[in-house]
Amino acid sequence: MSKQKIRFILNPVAGKSSKSKLPEQIEQVIRSDRFDYEIRVSEYAGHAAVLAQEAIDLHHDVVAVAGGDGTINEVGTKLIGTDIAMALIPVGSGNGLSRCLNIPLDTMKALELINRMAVCSIDTVTVNDVPFISIAGTGYDAQVADDYAHDTRHGFNTYLRYIVKNYFTLGEKEYTLILGDRTFTTKAFFISFANSNQMGYDVPISPNASLWDGKVDLCIVRKPNPLELPIVGSFFLSSHMDKAPKVDILQVPEATIIRPEAAVLNIDGESRMFEKDLHIKINPLSLHVVV
Repeated sequence: MSKQKIRFILNPVAGKSSKSKLPEQIEQVIRSDRFDYEIRVSEYAGHAAVLAQEAIDLHHDVVAVAGGDGTINEVGTKLIGTDIAMALIPVGSGNGLSRCLNIPLDTMKALELINRMAVCSIDTVTVNDVPFISIAGTGYDAQVADDYAHDTRHGFNTYLRYIVKNYFTLGEKEYTLILGDRTFTTKAFFISFANSNQMGYDVPISPNASLWDGKVDLCIVRKPNPLELPIVGSFFLSSHMDKAPKVDILQVPEATIIRPEAAVLNIDGESRMFEKDLHIKINPLSLHVVV
């Protein structure tokens, strides 16, 4: 039987830990009787997507991503609709998708999953034809992601600083939602589009979101006042965000959201400018993942 071909794509600046031992760990764990592999290092923003496209063109069987949610999204969205399986080696800061899929955060254990090659298919989502895998959103969380992306210091403390700062500086905005034959207007501090249940750092945004249900969870969150923060926070941290006050979660296969103006969107932890109107659509079971 012919060996399967794996391309490892390593983001050297993901997270805080050193990646220098990864080639040695790959050599130690990956079975040479079953796999031929190569290691490529991303050298600039967007390079991981280029390396993923090369793997597609070279007919690789597996693309393994050593990085955080941004790198995983960059590579994974290239693999949507292909026969190539994506393996996750979570070495980023939040590691939301890996946590949702129960991928071990220990590198050696994550590599061992590749030897087992248990593959499942998961849903992906598009916003105005731009694909993402886990979480996107507009409003407060998008501004937090934008501030975080422009800071050279990464990690939870930096993320927390922007969470606090933007709570005090941002307010609610008015949104019009079109869900099939239903149209309504609502105010929101932010609206998250959750395909997975994880924002990273083991923090759930929509506890019932599933990567296999053919729906995206629209999490509409009003701004809690300072006295309400401990109450909403307790629901949030205990994985009961769906029961929290000032929170509505709608599960839909497709939606249109009309915003007051063009603004940044959070796309799996990366900030990106989008036009005012957003069309969100689920793509059922469109990406293969090693689990």
